This record gives sequence, C-alpha cells and structure tokens, in this order.
Amino acid sequence: MLVMAQESRLPLLNALESCGIEVLPVCDCKEAQQMLETHPLVQAVVTDTTLPDGDWRRVLEIVDQSCRKIEVVVCLRLGDPKLWLDVLEQGGYDVLVEPFTHNEVRRIVEAAAAKSTAISHKRMQQAL
Repeated sequence: MLVMAQESRLPLLNALESCGIEVLPVCDCKEAQQMLETHPLVQAVVTDTTLPDGDWRRVLEIVDQSCRKIEVVVCLRLGDPKLWLDVLEQGGYDVLVEPFTHNEVRRIVEAAAAKSTAISHKRMQQAL
C-alpha cells in the first residue's frame, strides 16, 4: 500500500509498478486505515512523511492498531539521518530517499514485504 497525496506519488508509484510491485494507492491516513480493514493481503506500507490528515507516525499507529505485523517504509524528500533514526526507533522498517531508484525501491519494499510475510507465517504456526 502506498500512502501519499495524489499529486506527490507519481514518481514512486511508477518506480514500484515498474518493479512489478502491486500497489494499492491511498491519499491519507483515513484511507490507509480503511484499506487495511478491507484488504488482508497488504504486505508492506510505504508512506510519505507528511499527509493531509497526519504523518508517518500516524500511519505506524494505524498499522499497529490493525493487529497485523506489516512493515512500514517512510519516504523522505531529502536524506535526513536524524529522521531516518527516528523512523527506525519508532518501529519503521526503513526509509526511501528521493530521487527514487528502481533498484533501491525494489530492494527495500520487497525486503519489508518478506519480513512482514515471515512474521505472519510464524504467528500462524504458533497459533496452531
């Protein structure tokens, strides 16, 4: 799932789709919450730092409240080591910095999705 205002998301959306990654685009935190409630197969969330109704921290809260272990990747306009560290400390998986390169987008998003999937499978096995 890509959580980013429509006017900002085209470069990243193109990069994700050209890597063969299926994308569920939403514009804000409210739509992200609705998407998580109705699409159980979301494997990773990629979000902008700021959104019309919140920010990346709110997206992390929404994912946590969904009771699913889905990794969250935060997009930055500029490389900011302090913000990158804050994302990791708050439970984010990693960051993507503009300009988005296809190899970096693929590497980070596929790794986040793989970790989310591995954790979900482990939880299912423990429940059995």
